[in-house]
Amino acid sequence: MDGAYAEERGSQARHEVGGVGVVIVGHGATATQLLAAAQAIVGVDALADVIAVDAGVGQTPELAAELCQAIGAADRGDGVLLVVDLLGASPCSCGLRQGVGHSVALLSGLNLAMLLKLATLDRRALGPIDLAAACAASAQRSVTIRPPAEEMR
Repeated sequence: MDGAYAEERGSQARHEVGGVGVVIVGHGATATQLLAAAQAIVGVDALADVIAVDAGVGQTPELAAELCQAIGAADRGDGVLLVVDLLGASPCSCGLRQGVGHSVALLSGLNLAMLLKLATLDRRALGPIDLAAACAASAQRSVTIRPPAEEMR
């Protein structure tokens, strides 16, 4: 996320009244790419205020500053849901450190199913933990193991 985009997103988020803010962060470009994929499916408006932060290879001073800015912009007074790709990885740890002073709930395992579910939820009516639980349940339902076709006979 470049600086101008971050400023635009932060300004947009601050103008909305209440509701849980959402920041997604992932290694490489997974955050912006998954958000773009979800928006292509459900439309941009459903996830317009979600802030995506690409962590690249991991923790850097630039990532810390970007996450601090993103979490601050997302916090509209009802808490922030921080969705990360890997629990305990450097982007996750960095996000939690930058979230100190904000009411940040953590959801790990960032995937498309989570974002599609998030698009259907009312972030003004649900708290961060309820949002996280609904997204996690959707993600869990989307994971399956299917044997090869020849084993199904």
